[in-house]
Amino acid sequence: MATILLPVAGASGASGDRDLRVMTVTGPSSLDPHRAYTGADFQLLGHIFDPFLSRDLFAPVPGLLAGWQSVDQRIWRLQPASGRQFSDGRPVTGRDLLYSLCRWATINRAAHHGQPVNLKRASLNADGTEILVELEEPQVRLTSALLLIYGVQAPDGFRENSCTSALPATMVRLSAPQRGSGPYKLRHSKLGNKASFTLEAVTNSRGQRSAPFDRVHITTEPDAQQRVRALANGQADIIEDPPPAPLAYLPNLPQISLTELPTDRTLFLSINLTPHGPADPSGSRSKALADVRVRQAIALLIDKTLLAQRATDGYGSPAHQIALPGMRGSLPARPDDTSDPAKARDLLREAGYAEGLDLELLAPPQRGSDGGRTADILAGMLSVAGIRVTVIRLDRDDYRDRLREGRFDLALNMLGIEDGLIMSAFQGMLSPQAVRSILNPGLYKNAAITRMLTEAAADPSKMDMLTGEIQTILDRDIPFIPLLHMRDLVLHRSDLTLNARDTGRVFGRIATQRASALVR
Repeated sequence: MATILLPVAGASGASGDRDLRVMTVTGPSSLDPHRAYTGADFQLLGHIFDPFLSRDLFAPVPGLLAGWQSVDQRIWRLQPASGRQFSDGRPVTGRDLLYSLCRWATINRAAHHGQPVNLKRASLNADGTEILVELEEPQVRLTSALLLIYGVQAPDGFRENSCTSALPATMVRLSAPQRGSGPYKLRHSKLGNKASFTLEAVTNSRGQRSAPFDRVHITTEPDAQQRVRALANGQADIIEDPPPAPLAYLPNLPQISLTELPTDRTLFLSINLTPHGPADPSGSRSKALADVRVRQAIALLIDKTLLAQRATDGYGSPAHQIALPGMRGSLPARPDDTSDPAKARDLLREAGYAEGLDLELLAPPQRGSDGGRTADILAGMLSVAGIRVTVIRLDRDDYRDRLREGRFDLALNMLGIEDGLIMSAFQGMLSPQAVRSILNPGLYKNAAITRMLTEAAADPSKMDMLTGEIQTILDRDIPFIPLLHMRDLVLHRSDLTLNARDTGRVFGRIATQRASALVR
């Protein structure tokens, strides 16, 4: 590794240019702002579009909306912010936000991403200062959705009375809107494994720019060593998800800095509680996982502190519950999970698996610094009690297909809790669904939890009490196992400062360059 860092004169930024070159691990899955789902989607599109709400760590703050209120979680009143403009200079109006809400809700209703909004209708008042939203039922997660919805220009054909649960297909099938109100506009895009994008700063009608850089170049490089080389050779100014080994020495070099960014993401283990079908005709594996004693044994075999140290070199922290510290619904008094292999063996013996069990673990590409080690370390921990795990590494699309079709035993999964509200996460993970979702691919359901989710949505004052009661049931049933609270590590030129309060990684917004670096 010592040979890969060869700093050269004239690296990007040293000559005073105002371009920012970012190298990411994966490219976006869509350029449609209302089909954004992955971190890479939001990382790119967050330069071009503004969301309805922004984030200050775990707290929602105004974005394109100046206010949002609800008494019963079913009727919501949204107040558009004033003074915002699209990249062509046209003002952002309440009609634009109404269309954006309806298009997003229609697309995501059928997407099974764990974040549907059951919109019944929405309308704009006469002077355009308030959007009235009516949901089909009370829903805690609307605030979380507002953090994910980007504002786009409404087409000429959109009429206010079109904004119902059945928005006309012509309004949805429009090509991906590319005119947003963000500080940049897209000038070049190349999709594929080596995706690349060039973003150009928007100039308003007064000739002013709100963007900190003239251009942002985003390129995709899956190979971690190549990303490090690009930073060293001046081909990149910021690289995400650096490999663990160089972190011991790279930040000590004068031209390189390491920044840890906040994150709302928890890595957890999904467990399939239902029959596999053709992949497991006998149903033997699913029968085992349907036995709570087997799930308890798996949980007892996982040493989360050791997993955090070995998989992430300490840059991930043990997750003893889905909630990150500081989120509403986090239970600081709950004891930490502990590892007990001897008790795990006893439980497996009681369940009839004294000779062990063969399971498959799906491992998708992950944002983070684990270098792909988490799955292998988990497999080693489970082997102590004779659970023989085959790790299957998949690309993003194959991974999702297998989860939605139920063709898995165990799967590494990731949850982002955008609004910092654990009841919102529980709604996404635990609400009864007719089909498998990414967040609940094992089709776990519990009648008591379903009742409490409904009660919390109808009466938010009960939310904290009910969160604790739901956690008690989860501790008993173990439908999934929280593993790690993830942290985002970024290596960059030392003359850049990354000021992140949002949990996204929109580097063209959060990076600034010291003035002294621009006048060399």
